[in-house]
Order: sequence, then C-alpha cells, then structure tokens
Amino acid sequence: MIRMGSPQARVPSLLCFAFSSLLLSACSSSSDLDVLLKLKPALTGPGGSGLHDWVAPNPSSLSPTAHCSFSGVSCDRDSRVVSLYVVFVPLFGYIPPEIGLLDGLVNLTLAADNLTGPLPQEMAKLTSLRLLNLSNNGLLNGSFPGEILAGMTELEVLDVYNNNFTGSLPVEVVGLKKLRELHLGGNYFTGEIPEAFAEIEGLEYFGVQGNTLTGKVPVSFARLKNLRGLYLGYFNNYTSGIPPEFGLLSQLEVLDMGNCNLSGEIPPSLGQLKNLNTLFLQVNKLTGTVPPELSDLGSLMSLDLSINSLTGEIPMSFSKLKNLKLLNLFRNNMVGSIPEFIGDLPNLEVLKVWENNFTWKLPENLGRNGRFLELDVTSNHFTGLIPPDLCKSGKLKYLILMENNFFGPIPEGLGKCPSLQKVRIAKNWLNGTIPAGIFNLPKAEIIELNDNIFSGELPREMSGDKLRILSVSNNWVSGEIPPAIGNFKNLQTLSLESNRFSGKIPAELFSPQNLSKVSISGNKLTGEIPDSISQSPTLGLVDLSRNKLGGEIPKGLSNLKILSVLNFSWNRLTGEIPDEIRVMTSLTSLDLSNNDLSGRVPLGGQFLVFNDSSFAGNPGLCSPRHGPCPSPLSFARNHTSFTSLKVIITVTGLVTVMLFITVTVYVMRKRRLERSRSWKLTAFQRLDFKAKDVLECLKDENIIGKGGAGIVYRGSMPYGVDVAIKRLVGRGGGCNDHGFSAEIQTLGQIRHRNIVRLLGYVSNKDTNLLLYEYMSNGSLGELLHGPKGGHLQWEMRYRIAVEAAMGLRYLHHDCSPLIIHRDVKSNNILLDSDFAAHVADFGLAKFLQDSGASECMSSVAGSYGYIAPEYAYTLKVDEKSDVYSFGVVLLELVAGRRPVGDFGDGVDIVRWVRKTVSELSQPSEAASVLAVVDPRLSGYPLESVVHLFKTAMRCVEDESCRRPTMREVVNVLTNLPTPAVAEPNLL
Repeated sequence: MIRMGSPQARVPSLLCFAFSSLLLSACSSSSDLDVLLKLKPALTGPGGSGLHDWVAPNPSSLSPTAHCSFSGVSCDRDSRVVSLYVVFVPLFGYIPPEIGLLDGLVNLTLAADNLTGPLPQEMAKLTSLRLLNLSNNGLLNGSFPGEILAGMTELEVLDVYNNNFTGSLPVEVVGLKKLRELHLGGNYFTGEIPEAFAEIEGLEYFGVQGNTLTGKVPVSFARLKNLRGLYLGYFNNYTSGIPPEFGLLSQLEVLDMGNCNLSGEIPPSLGQLKNLNTLFLQVNKLTGTVPPELSDLGSLMSLDLSINSLTGEIPMSFSKLKNLKLLNLFRNNMVGSIPEFIGDLPNLEVLKVWENNFTWKLPENLGRNGRFLELDVTSNHFTGLIPPDLCKSGKLKYLILMENNFFGPIPEGLGKCPSLQKVRIAKNWLNGTIPAGIFNLPKAEIIELNDNIFSGELPREMSGDKLRILSVSNNWVSGEIPPAIGNFKNLQTLSLESNRFSGKIPAELFSPQNLSKVSISGNKLTGEIPDSISQSPTLGLVDLSRNKLGGEIPKGLSNLKILSVLNFSWNRLTGEIPDEIRVMTSLTSLDLSNNDLSGRVPLGGQFLVFNDSSFAGNPGLCSPRHGPCPSPLSFARNHTSFTSLKVIITVTGLVTVMLFITVTVYVMRKRRLERSRSWKLTAFQRLDFKAKDVLECLKDENIIGKGGAGIVYRGSMPYGVDVAIKRLVGRGGGCNDHGFSAEIQTLGQIRHRNIVRLLGYVSNKDTNLLLYEYMSNGSLGELLHGPKGGHLQWEMRYRIAVEAAMGLRYLHHDCSPLIIHRDVKSNNILLDSDFAAHVADFGLAKFLQDSGASECMSSVAGSYGYIAPEYAYTLKVDEKSDVYSFGVVLLELVAGRRPVGDFGDGVDIVRWVRKTVSELSQPSEAASVLAVVDPRLSGYPLESVVHLFKTAMRCVEDESCRRPTMREVVNVLTNLPTPAVAEPNLL
C-alpha cells in the first residue's frame, strides 16, 4: 500500500499536474488564437488590407504557437499573447469588446491606426497591462471611460494622445500607483486639471497639451519630485501664471507651457531647474523682463519666449548657456542690441528675434561656431554690415534680414553657401553688385533682394532646380536680363521691375514650366515681346509696362489659359490688338494703354470686361466706345503734328509720374503698417505670425487657385511655414459679420486628419481671409486629370477614396450641427506631402439645424457635373447631395475622366457610364469595369476596382433615398468582401 506523501505517490500527482498545465496552456493559446481571429474583422484596412497575415491555420497542421507569428503579436513561453503592437497600419476599424478576452496582455499598443468609436468597457479585464498606447488615432471619441482603469493596477504607461476624447480628465488614474507616464494631450478634454493628480508620486511624464482646459495651473504638481516632462500648453486657457513652486521640480527636463494664456512674469525660481533642457513659454501674455536667473540652466538647449509682451534686454549672463541651440525671442517689445557673446555660443543653431525693437548691429562673429542654421531678425532697427561668417559651417538654411537698415554689400561667403534655402534680405540699404554665387545656390527656394540699392549687372550664368521665387525689384541693377534665368526650371515668380535693365527680353525667360508671375516693368527694355511668352501655360500675371518695347502683341497669348493680369502699357507697341484675346476668359485685368496701337478694338467676348482705360493713349485705336476710326488720309495728315505733341506730353508725363511714384511709395510704406493694424487675426491654434504677414502675401504672383468662394493665395510666413489664404468674395462667409464669425468659430474647432485644418482668419470690416494648412501636392482633380495622372495607380486612388470618404463622414455624422459640404468635387480634395487626402473648401458649406436651412444659403449648390439631379426641381440640398457628388469623384478615380466635357454635349460621366454598361453584349460586374476603367492603370486588382465602382454607382442613384450615407460608404470601402454569388444590378 502506498502512503499519501510518499515519493511513489507523488509521481502520478506530478504527472497529472504537468499534464493538466500543458492542457491548460494549449487551451489558453488556442483561445487567444480564436480571439485574434475575432478581432481581425474590426481592424481592417483599405481594400481588405491591414492585418493580412492574421489567418486561421490549416486544421491538419494546427500549432499552438501559430498565432504568435502574426504581425504585431508577441507571446510568452506558454504561447499566451502578452503584447499586441500594431503601429502605423492603415486600419479603419474600432476596438471590439473581444479585446477583453486577451487577459494576459502586458502591452497593448494600437497607435496611428485610424481607429474610431468609444473604448469598450471590456478593456477593464486587462488587469495585467503595463503599457496602454492608443495614441494618434484621431478618431477615438466620447468620454474617456475611466472606470476601465480601476483594475489595471500594474499600469505604468497610459498614452491616448491625439484622439477625440471629450469631457473631464479621468480622475481614476489617481489610483494607478505605478504609473510613470500619462499622456492625455491632443484631445477635447475640458474643465480643470485635478489637484489629485499630484498624488501619483512616481509620475515622470505628464501631458495635457492641446485640450481646452481652464482654471489655474495646479501648484500641487511641485510635489511630483520624479517629474521629467511637463506638457501643459496649446489650446488650454488657464487663468493664472507660472507657479514659482515649479522651481522645486529638480528632475524636470522639459517644461512646455506654450500658447495657454499664461499671464504675469517669468518666475526667477525656474533657474533652479538644473536638468532642464527645454523651456517653451511662447504665445502667452507674459510681461516683465527675461530673468537673468535662467542663465543658471546649464543643460538648456531650447528656449522659446516668443510672442509675449516681454521688455528689456537680453541678459548678459546668458553667456553661460553653452548648450543652447535654439533661442526664440521674436514678437516681443525687447530693446538693446544682440550681445557679442551670442556669436560665441558654441552650439547655437537658431536665432529668431524678429519684430522687436533691437538696434545697433549684429555681432560680427555670428556664425563662427560652425553650427548656425537659421537667422531671422526681420522688422527691427539693425544697421551695419551683414556678418561675414554666417555660413562658415556650410549649414545655414534660412537667412532673413528684411525690414532693417543694413548697408554695404552682400558678403561673398553667402554666395558660396550650398545649404541656403531662403535668402530674404529685402527692404534694407544694401548696395554694390550682387555676388554671382547667390544665383547659383543649389538648394535655394526663395531669393528676395528687392527694395535695396544694388547696382551692377546680373551674372551671365545662373542655375538652381529648386528656386521658386526670385525678386530683385526696386534696385539700380542694369545691363541685359541674362537668358540663364530660364535655367531655373521650377521658377514661379520673377520680379525684376523698377531697375535699369536694357536690351531685349530673352526668349529663355519664359522657359520655366511652372512660371506664374513675371514682372519686369519700369526698365529700359527694347525690342519685341518674344513669342515664347505664349509657351508658358501656367502664367497668371505678366507686367511688361513702362519699357520701350516695340513690335506687335503676340497672337499666341490666347494659349495662356489661366492668365488673369496682362499689362503692356507705356511702351511703343504697334499694330492691332489680337482678336484672339476675346476668348481668354480668365483675363480679368488688361492694360494696353499709352502705346502706338491702331485699328479696331475687338468687340464681344472678354473685351466686354475691360474698361476704356485699358486702351487709352492709343490714338490709332477706334471702336463704338472709342470713336470712329480715322481715314488713312486724315490720319497721315495729322500724324506728324500729333507725334511731336505726344513726345512733349510723354516727357512731361514721365517726370510727373516719377515724382508721383516716389511720393506714393513713401506714403504707401508709411501707411502699410497703419493699415495692417486695422486687421484682426483670430487663431485657432498656435500661429507664429500676425495679420501683417498674411496681408503681404496677397499678391497676384501668389495666387494658386480661384473659385466661386474666392481667391486662394499661397503664403510663406516669416518662420518658414506655408499656409493657404482664402480671400472670400464679398464680406465673408455669411449674411452678416456675426453669422460669419459664428460659422468660422465652429469650423476652427474641427480637427480631423482628412479635413483641411482651418488655422485661423484675418478680417476687417470689409474682407475676410481664411487661413488653412497648405497642401503641397495640390488637388486630386489637378493630379488625376493632369499630365501625371497616369502615375496615380490604383492603390493610391483607393486610399484617397477612403480617406476623403472619412472626411465627409466626419462632417455628416460627427459634427454638431452637421455640416453639408455642398461642393464636393475632385478639386476640393487636396493632397498633402504624403498624398493623404483632405476634404477642403467650406466656402459654400452651411450648417443645418433641425428647423431647416440657413436663410443665408447660396443659391448655387455645387459644380457642374457634380450636382445631384433632384436639385434641379427642389433647389434644396442635404447629405445625400454630397453623397451623389462623392460618387462622381469615385467614377473619376475609376475612369480617369473629368465629370463633363469628354462625352459630348449634355452628357456627364454618370450618363456615359450607364450608357456604356447598358450596351455590353454580355454584362457583368467585371465587364462593366473593364469597359470604363482608366486605360492608364496597370496591374490593378480587378475585385478592388469592381468594389469601388459598385459603391460609386450606389452613390449616384437618381433617387436620393436609395443612396447610402457617408458612414455606410466608409464601412463599404473599408471592408472588401469576397465575390458575391449573385451580381447586383449596377444600374
């Protein structure tokens, strides 16, 4: 008999225990496999992509570790899932309740994956979690369910940055005693920061930046002795200053309190933070002087105190900041000079002090440390020479010295600086010959030398593939215009006006294929206007006035389809006005006055737009509005005497005009600042520029688009960021200023990754300018229907369709009140630098309340080819009108054709597709697609194209009730099904 507890008795027991453990492990791992397969349908990508390798294994070869090889999945020794790490995968789903069944999870990271919806309560079961990262989804919404945190006692990192959570900050985090990092920024949390957060003693990083929090900055945070990063700024609106007690946070490395309405002075106690490397206090209401105690921050690398109301001088004790890389003091009221020691700081890379009251000269040793990258001292009172060694390292990118009193020549060394991207030294007293190297900088994008007193000639040799803007206007430069200007292949703006150029206009000047503005007025140019001008199709403005040009007006001007301003006045042009100009429908300003043109002024067409002043001073011209044409005999008899009189008048007139121009320029410059003060800039996020900077960009050469809502300009702001400026037609976006402001305030709160963000607006009593983020790759319509449309292959087209649909879904279903776009079209879907789609142009959008449409609604709803059929007899729009328009965009993506113009009179793309499909001898889904698909596409997945095509045809149903909602469109596009047995009727 074997006694219990004897070795012989323990063997079977151990075997039984081991067997049961193995069985339990196998069951658990098998259960985790099942859970992952249940998660997959909720986490899909465009066209069915995403977690493509999460596939059930073959039952005959089922392995308990099969799921551990899934992408983003990690297991422990028992094949239990302990980590789910899916980052930057284009998912468009939600977090399903089944996530709670993975109770062994230690790390759950679903970041930058486009996830939507609220968090499921079942996440409370994940009690082993140490890291929970749901950041940068941007679509997770609703109140943050703090109750799910109650059981996560092991949690060390909670990161939900950049989503759409609302309500109060989750006070439940106070119970997480092991928490080291808490990132709640980039959401829509409201209320105050709970003082109780200071009870999380082990907290090292705390971030609530980018919310709409109010109240006072908690003084109790000074008790968090382990805190290394504190991020409290951006969009928050505190009612206090910086607590002096923050000087006790001895471990703090980053203090970011920018753009959060702070008031008062900067506490000198911050100088006690010996480990601080970053101090951001920009865009607040701070007053007083810069505390000299900040020089005790021996580790400080970045200091940004810009856009406040600080006074006084730069503390001399800052010479101790040997690790400083960035110093931003711009837009304050500081005085004095830039101390010499600034040039000796060994690591300084960026110095921006624009719009202060600094005087004297820049330190001669500036740049000698060999690290200098950016210098911007615009709008101060600096004088003296430009320091010679600014680019000693060969790394200087931005040199911006505008609106000062610098004199002397440009240092030769700057012409040998291969890293320079922006040279903006306009509006000084610089003189001498411009170094030839300035026109051969390989990375230069902007060269602005205008409004100085440069002389000499331009170099014969020029090159640079990146140059977009070249301005040498208002100087004393002479000689001929070099043909080498045509070597700037990407040149968009050329300004050479008001110099002393002579000789002929080189034909090569019009070679750049992106040229939009050419102004060479006010020189001494002779010869004829080169015919090459008609071979530059992107020209929007041409000003050749006030020269001595002769010959006839080129007839090929009618090739310039987007030309809006043409000024040939005050020259010696002869012959007749080309009749072809009548078809130039984009031309809104024409000035041919004061030449020797003759014959009849063409009638009709675009000539109905021009005033009599456009043709004044041409005695040989005639028309019903300009008087009868003289007979050849009478004209010959009077010509000699008239010519003599004209010479006298011209000379007298020129003297008068020059005096007038001189006085006018002085007065305009003096009044420019006064005018800008009447404008108000309203910002919806941090903006490091002001109204004056925006107004200076409202030039014809900066126009990048025109539409029914207004004109769009590209604006380069002083700190190097481009914005899109929409100048609204009339008095803005509403029937009155109050209505406009209310609507724009609502739009300014919209934040969605697939909607062009409204940054702010500039307004006065007459004009409203909307400021949007700039989309560098233009519109989908321009790309798809342009010469590069063939490069837009199917994967990219499908992604653009999904992203645009998500933007419209947000407007229709997640905004309160809902927003109807009213002008959905491919030209209103803009593409950023990564070709991500953003829905744009709310100039026609209106908000619908339950009581009906706004009485301020425009009478036009959409663009030709995109308008839903019911609008013709109802004159009303709703969400389904947008859906129809979006369906047209989808058909454009499939067929690669414009919505109208390619199919004959009265036929749009919808009718053409229906007709083409109805004529198929053996109709099927695949045959329908093959009959209309863009022939430029190659290697596309037919099933995916069919799926998008079917969705498009549902969207363009004649009866609005049969069209899907945008929420349904997104669901369909993000779930690519297997082929159906029965094919539905596409028509």
